[in-house]
Amino acid sequence: MPCGTGNLVTFTAHREGKYLGGDMRYLPVLLALLAMIGCGTAGKSNSGDPRAVSVFVLPPSIAQLSPTTTPVNSVPFLLTVNGTNFGTAAIVFWNGSPQHTVFMTSNQLVANITSQDLFFTGPVRVYVLDGGLTSNTVDFNVTAQ
Repeated sequence: MPCGTGNLVTFTAHREGKYLGGDMRYLPVLLALLAMIGCGTAGKSNSGDPRAVSVFVLPPSIAQLSPTTTPVNSVPFLLTVNGTNFGTAAIVFWNGSPQHTVFMTSNQLVANITSQDLFFTGPVRVYVLDGGLTSNTVDFNVTAQ
């Protein structure tokens, strides 16, 4: 799959106690929801239950940070995180701490990095958490002045 690996979720759609998923009439709605949260696919379940729909939800993935480095004790800056499968609730983590994150597109997030985040030199682990799924980790370098 071109978007990477993810989690398989199987569910059965009901509305007001009535089953909705048997003839897949609601698959276009499901696919539209997947498009809103990022890359994913949906189809009939292989679980043996003809009413079940399987959804493959892909985790966020970081391709690039911008900038990639800054000097220790610098001024606050905006970190741009480029990648795939970012949802509107995605949060950028900086050395394990959540940062104020702005969703730009499903391929871009912007995080506020404060001066307190820049007290020490060395690599900083950056990752994205979205809907319980965690991205790959990319190192940002805080360099000596």
